Amino acid sequence: MEESKRWEFSKVKAGTKFSRNSVEAIHLESCPQGGDNCKTHRAVINECLKNSFDCFVNSHYEKSIDELKTAFEQTYDMENETCIKCAELFRLRITSSLEQIQSELQQMTTGFFKSKRHKPSLEYATTVINELKGKA
Repeated sequence: MEESKRWEFSKVKAGTKFSRNSVEAIHLESCPQGGDNCKTHRAVINECLKNSFDCFVNSHYEKSIDELKTAFEQTYDMENETCIKCAELFRLRITSSLEQIQSELQQMTTGFFKSKRHKPSLEYATTVINELKGKA
């Protein structure tokens, strides 16, 4: 459980560096097929999540959001009879990451030290979240 917390999209937590190859953003703990049916898709989704995290940490917010959107769309490619639950879990994880980005952007655009330069990224995050929730 501790490993999954490292993948929260938070600049505060980004200070703790770790190897990109050491941890999968999404790993299976319980799968009826043992993860064999979705291995390829899961690798693509994990790579998108890692890229998204890197972009977010480097303040490339819209690219980060695009990577998460790509990962979300990839979950529909893996959705066959045996992978429906896994795909739903992955979509939930990706959506929560998007919401976390949105929350941090919201904090950056409000308050005493607000910055208007993050407003377009916040609006884009909101649009993508609404779009993906409409698909789910």
